[in-house]
Amino acid sequence: MTQNTGQLPQQDGAAYEVARDVLLQLIGHAASQVAAGAGEWAEKRDRWTSLLNALDPRDTDSVQEVLDREAPALKSLSEGLNR
Repeated sequence: MTQNTGQLPQQDGAAYEVARDVLLQLIGHAASQVAAGAGEWAEKRDRWTSLLNALDPRDTDSVQEVLDREAPALKSLSEGLNR
């Protein structure tokens, strides 16, 4: 019999950390855009903040959804900044 220690399997914990980092980077970028006067980024910042606040490391579906939907947005932003 295995004992539930309340810890996540290592791979689930890593996926959560990546999803969390993606959202934090997106929020930071959006916040800097809002501060620079690009108000249209406020809605995106608020949506990403809401996703971050709701992100639960035990909910692998929501973690995977962030990775599937938001990581490409971060990649696109990063590529645009590096041009």
